[in-house]
Amino acid sequence: MLLEVEMPDLQFIKVNVPQPSHLYPLQPLLLGTAFTESFTSYVTRLAAIHQVPTGILLAQELAPKINRYKGPKPDSLSQLFFHIFFNLTGAWNGTGTMALEPLLILQELTQQPTLKYLTLISWKNVLPTRNLLRQYKAWCPLCYSEWSNNGIPLYEPLIWSISVVKICHIHDSSLMTYCPNCSKNIFFLAWNTRNGFCCRCHYWLGTACSILESPFLNTQDKQWHHFVAKQVGELIAKTPYLIEPPLPESVAKAIDKCINIATNGNASAFAQQMYLSQTVPRDWRIGKALPQINKLLRVCYRLSISLIDIYLDNVDFRNSIVLKDLPLCEQYFKTNRPFNVDKVREFLEQHKESTPPQSLKQLAFKIGYDPADLYRHLPDLCRQISARYKLHNKSNFKPRV
Repeated sequence: MLLEVEMPDLQFIKVNVPQPSHLYPLQPLLLGTAFTESFTSYVTRLAAIHQVPTGILLAQELAPKINRYKGPKPDSLSQLFFHIFFNLTGAWNGTGTMALEPLLILQELTQQPTLKYLTLISWKNVLPTRNLLRQYKAWCPLCYSEWSNNGIPLYEPLIWSISVVKICHIHDSSLMTYCPNCSKNIFFLAWNTRNGFCCRCHYWLGTACSILESPFLNTQDKQWHHFVAKQVGELIAKTPYLIEPPLPESVAKAIDKCINIATNGNASAFAQQMYLSQTVPRDWRIGKALPQINKLLRVCYRLSISLIDIYLDNVDFRNSIVLKDLPLCEQYFKTNRPFNVDKVREFLEQHKESTPPQSLKQLAFKIGYDPADLYRHLPDLCRQISARYKLHNKSNFKPRV
């Protein structure tokens, strides 16, 4: 927009004045750091600053601009919008169309060009979606408590939405994954979402649980989870500074270097060392498949290399390799052998009442199957075991002194 301005010498000059944004030009929090705000958190704060429920903001401003969300009647919304809104909005922090569509619209409405850095879209060429994002929220109650006490805006870092991250490396505590009041999982976006509060019972997530710590992570587990959180945090912090998007070819080259250095080019031996299926490293090195982030982090941990260096093909082995031991929770193989339902059911029945309760992941490791396979074949039994384990952990939280 051009505006004529009168100067003291009575001359007129034309000044470019930016068009006002349709929505408040809210700035994202902590861009370029490990604690960069997530896109779903930004949407929640944007609704709050307009003093409307999150659902109203999206239904009125965003959904009408996406064809597949339009209903059969004018100004109506399809059932798909409501299904996605309540169940799949975790994907808004990810790499695909479900993240790209809403952020492009909100970038235009808020005139904030950096919203893509609140997602993982910049890494879409090298990050497969499987096991990438959580379906429900996770959070650090100690972070919420500190921010509230210090007058810092409540928000949700992108790192909390990534499924492989289990701890807050600042407070050395496990992320919470269910409301301590109603014991429910919490959607990333609900009709009346508020950062720091349960969307179901509206309980403050930084009070009663802010003095609690998880008792079940041993030292080796903590070292692993600190490494994971640090590597993922560095990846998020790097995002705004990428010169160009990472390419699959770079990952394949980096993996090939790792195999050559660690096992003299023997992909099968590399698979054994990294607790991977036999054909996985071969598929990675020839570019037939992209590494899932949880599996790739195993390689990085064992070889003491950076996750970013793999994605950007900056791996440099100048010193001799000493393989680092993985924690027991990561020492399992994904097998393709037939699933023996009767044997597994009998094993789980024997251990479902064990004292103290064991996690499904621990039991899966003992019997030699992937936890996902157990859930697929015996979902009810697995839910019973998981619920009992969660209840035990919840009742055994100890206050910090």
